[in-house]
Amino acid sequence: MNPNLVLEIVGLAVSLAKMQAGGKVQQDATVAGTLLQIIQKAVQAYQEHTGEPLDPSLIKAEDVL
Repeated sequence: MNPNLVLEIVGLAVSLAKMQAGGKVQQDATVAGTLLQIIQKAVQAYQEHTGEPLDPSLIKAEDVL
């Protein structure tokens, strides 16, 4: 996996955590935008690692007991 992509994903996650930890979520749109950026970077990392596009059928809801 590309180390730069990993660092970008971690940076986005840290940014999101800081917003949450401050007790003030500036706006729902900001949080949603950051989560979308994390997803986009993760898809990019997957594609670069496997050489194939991400198969949406691999994404499933988590089972809740």
